[in-house]
Amino acid sequence: MVPVQNLKGAMEMFERRELDVFATNKPTLFEMSDQMPGARVQDGRWGVEHIAVATAKGREAATEYIRRFVDEAQTSGLLSQAVQRAGLRGVVKAP
Repeated sequence: MVPVQNLKGAMEMFERRELDVFATNKPTLFEMSDQMPGARVQDGRWGVEHIAVATAKGREAATEYIRRFVDEAQTSGLLSQAVQRAGLRGVVKAP
């Protein structure tokens, strides 16, 4: 394992053949691979990133609304549609 300062630095290290593989979230890997001829993103995943919703202290009354909104966004397909509109590749629904 070697440290990498940022994504641009990682791509430069690939060009200089200082890296063989690089791990980060799938959308970032696809963005990088689009700029690197011959690069490929492997199937599967090595980690999971969770998204959270928060409210300010004192607004606990909103908790139930937020829970219902998140549940509805997931079950109605709204979340999947947002992922598609944003052009995110590699997003996997957690079990």
